[in-house]
Amino acid sequence: MDTKSASADLYQKQGMGQRIGFGERPAVLIIDMQHDFCDPDAPTTLWPSIGETYEPIQQLAASARTRRVPVFYTQGLVAADGSSAGLWRYKQRYHAEGRVQVEGSRGAAIIPELAPAPGDRVIRKWRPSAFFRTDLEVFLSVLAIDTLLLCGTSLSGCVRATATDGFMRDIRCMVVRECVADRTEAVMAANLFDIDQKYGDVVTIADTLSYLERFPLKN
Repeated sequence: MDTKSASADLYQKQGMGQRIGFGERPAVLIIDMQHDFCDPDAPTTLWPSIGETYEPIQQLAASARTRRVPVFYTQGLVAADGSSAGLWRYKQRYHAEGRVQVEGSRGAAIIPELAPAPGDRVIRKWRPSAFFRTDLEVFLSVLAIDTLLLCGTSLSGCVRATATDGFMRDIRCMVVRECVADRTEAVMAANLFDIDQKYGDVVTIADTLSYLERFPLKN
């Protein structure tokens, strides 16, 4: 039995990997689709795999907007003077050098292919999780959101941190498989497996679009 099969068998025997399922009040959350992760020549790029997420994210966001399902973005930032970098300075060389995600820089900007539309809300964040010391929770609470359709990058970093924080708030986090990316296939597979077993559901874009069709179109 290979390692992947052995892991799946063990987790199944321990009763993990049950389905949370989609809830009744969804929102799309597009995480950190910024030039510093998307540009092929960026020092922290996820290219080329991240390029494969653009079209499915566009499809998901477009469907949500036609049905009055809110669309949120996050923008991961570091203050221009480096004061907000925290422990990233020790873990990542390009943060230590002040070269990535710098507030006001082109690298920190959301890519034009996925530019927010009128009515979308951009959440500025200073740490991996979209929940940590941001105002995201305020807007989710006002809208009574119980389900987040998660997209973006990186799966093992900011997407995962957001999924686990959402889980701790009893928000159903659905990781849309075709809408997330990471730097290697091995890291991608391990994190998809672990999130799906313990913190949320990994779902397909087809199933997610079908779910959104339950909601009425805008008048």
